[in-house]
Amino acid sequence: MKENLDNAGVARKVALLLALTAAERAIELRIMTDNFAAWMEQNFKLKSYQLAQLNNLPAEFRKQLGHAISNYLMQGYVLQFQKDEKEAEDPDFKELVVHGLEQWQDVNMEMALTPLFIRISYRDPQR
Repeated sequence: MKENLDNAGVARKVALLLALTAAERAIELRIMTDNFAAWMEQNFKLKSYQLAQLNNLPAEFRKQLGHAISNYLMQGYVLQFQKDEKEAEDPDFKELVVHGLEQWQDVNMEMALTPLFIRISYRDPQR
């Protein structure tokens, strides 16, 4: 079942992934690292502009994001994700911040002191 790309939807997807056996989780997360954008489209109800934004992210950044999330979840950690609410549907003023992206690239490195935190916020277009 596809989840909404919001705080509750991401929390449900993370809980489902963490509930899998280690072998099942490894398979699912390998799919994520092989093609992060396709995995997102398969697992979340993305609007057309969200899919376009995802596909327009630099390929290297998508690859790093897939690897970091996969490595973090394989360690059994709960991904920290925050997506702010917005008043109007204006996809042009989104900001994506990922804390811990570089630290979680190495599958053999457990960076227990560095959480992986993803935040999507909306900035005021007047600023």
